[in-house]
Amino acid sequence: MTQVSSAEFRHPDSERLLGFYRARYEGHDLTLREPEHGTLVADMGFAQVTIEAAREACRIRIACDDAALLPEFRTGIASLLASFDPALPPLGWSGAAAAGAMPPTFAAGRVVDCRPLGRSWWRMSVRLAPNGFARFSSETHWHVRLLRPARPGRKPVWPWLTERGTIAWPEGRDSLIDRVFTLRACDAATGTVVFDIFRHPGAPTSDWAATNPVGRTVGLMGPGAKAGPYVDGPERLIVGGDETAVPAILRGLEGLPVGTGGDVVLLVGDAADRQDVPANGPSVTWLLRSEGATDETLMDALRNRYVPDSVDTRFWFAGAKSSAREMRAHFRKVAAVPKDRVHAVGYWS
Repeated sequence: MTQVSSAEFRHPDSERLLGFYRARYEGHDLTLREPEHGTLVADMGFAQVTIEAAREACRIRIACDDAALLPEFRTGIASLLASFDPALPPLGWSGAAAAGAMPPTFAAGRVVDCRPLGRSWWRMSVRLAPNGFARFSSETHWHVRLLRPARPGRKPVWPWLTERGTIAWPEGRDSLIDRVFTLRACDAATGTVVFDIFRHPGAPTSDWAATNPVGRTVGLMGPGAKAGPYVDGPERLIVGGDETAVPAILRGLEGLPVGTGGDVVLLVGDAADRQDVPANGPSVTWLLRSEGATDETLMDALRNRYVPDSVDTRFWFAGAKSSAREMRAHFRKVAAVPKDRVHAVGYWS
């Protein structure tokens, strides 16, 4: 059942407010509609955010299939609104739960395994309490946020709900490191979830994983949106991404109907990074940086895979933000693939 939460406020420049949110949502490659002047609707499939601005009267409405996600939506919207105009008072949201409780999407867990996967990732396993595991085993949503104290050895202080229905985050000495990953597997027998961390020296989470943090307490929040490629009916897929996107792409391929056609091109470090892929699905090509492949090589390969025919094509890409912009523009404007069949998102700057 769809759950709704809304907030009303006033602002003297409603047109600028709509333009601000339009630019932010377009940057995340969301489907936008403007059914009438002064109304902007961002559609994520499982949720819709509607912004109405007429003269000075403004209203934001969230409609979501999962009530547990409402605090995260409220928090994200409130954060954007604060960056738009810091003088605005905090929003008062309808349907706010009791303050002080942990967010309904939060679960604490313990790292039970962390080992290299190829040369480009760490594969981490986290065991959750039974009441937390059930939510994270969802087949609908795959994104999770990994939380841990920023100061090594410090006892974690986890996020909590405010009286406004948003999420408060610990600051100062209690601040957390927060990174997003794609769940690769869930084991109901052990209550364990598995995800892959891109190995990038100097990146806080990668460096932490290199210390073999088995036994450490961590937090997970989510899961959020579905992360990988999919099809609606008899579609042909063109899919591409670099090392940061491989976990989401492989998770998506595992869930495709048998016999789905298309081409997948993956850019990785070297031959050790190749992984098993479903045999009866799209063709998968691995490009290796060790052999001179680059982001440009990846994008050229994807452009060359597109052949106009009678079968609908769906394009999915993730990687550097600049590459995502280029791919989105090419497949929408040059190849003329309908906007709702082109997904290109930047996972890193």
